[in-house]
Amino acid sequence: MISFALVLTAAILGAMTFFAFFVAPAAAEAGSSSMVVLLSRAVFPRAFDLFAVLAVLATLSASIAGKPFAAACLLVATCAFVIAGWKITPALETARDAARAGNRQAMHDFARSRSSAIFANALQYLTLSGAVVFLSV
Repeated sequence: MISFALVLTAAILGAMTFFAFFVAPAAAEAGSSSMVVLLSRAVFPRAFDLFAVLAVLATLSASIAGKPFAAACLLVATCAFVIAGWKITPALETARDAARAGNRQAMHDFARSRSSAIFANALQYLTLSGAVVFLSV
């Protein structure tokens, strides 16, 4: 069970890194065409859902294997994925749309949502990395 939890956790970290260094920059480079925006809005929330499901499976595996600290890290990561996908990302997109429509307050909302997204992403990386350490000892 430890190996299964470790493989799932490593897969999540790898996928997150792939999105961060390949998918997001490619989308940003492609510009703000309506197709890019639609693709981004379709892919990123579902990626967070997938990562949350994988983190739940890893949490259960770590718990069964008797690795409570790893399970706790994975549970926090799961919560961060759910919050990022269901709360932060929609708020970010809503604020971006309002800012493009000329709403000045929306720029402030966008900046706050972006900060929340960065914090959630850092928390995800830290907790997943912590889980790898606790699963490895």
